[in-house]
Amino acid sequence: MTQTRKRGPRGPYHSGREAQRAILDAARAVFAEHGFRGGVLRDVAVRAGVSAANIIHHFGSKEALLTALLAERDMGGSLMLRTSPAGFIAELRDLVRRNAADPDMIRLFSTLAAEATAPDHPAHEFFRERYATVTQETTTAVETAREEGVLPSGPPADQIAAGLIAVMDGLQTQWLLDPGFDMVAAFDAHLTAIGAD
Repeated sequence: MTQTRKRGPRGPYHSGREAQRAILDAARAVFAEHGFRGGVLRDVAVRAGVSAANIIHHFGSKEALLTALLAERDMGGSLMLRTSPAGFIAELRDLVRRNAADPDMIRLFSTLAAEATAPDHPAHEFFRERYATVTQETTTAVETAREEGVLPSGPPADQIAAGLIAVMDGLQTQWLLDPGFDMVAAFDAHLTAIGAD
């Protein structure tokens, strides 16, 4: 007589996608709080309500989990290439407003970007490529906005682009340290200073 093996109780997730979503949400919180190197899969598993083995099953490794988080952060793609020159400035303002509504993602991004300055960090190349791409796209958008009269002429477009990115990153850091700081108003003031009214 063969025995039928009984299955244990099913976990709280009905599908692999639900488990992946819970793992990504938990990893986002753990890595934002402790960084990639300080965050451990065991903590992610506890927050997600799964085992560490389940995380490996879904993502393969801690590094692959990090890659999935970073890809999710950038899913929106380039805003600057999808809009008119005048819309470029509005898109920048909207991006800062959206960021202000998502402190956990900003904390995660800021923590990982700082960690990834080390060449041996698993996200080092991701951030190098991301900043190069965003800088090039922003430079192109600034050049087009100048051609259309939306932005005045002035310093080289790549310097304006690098400055816009640096201001956004710096304002996010100030806001994370002091949630009462109005980074949206500060960014608007910077746009006014460069003639983007």
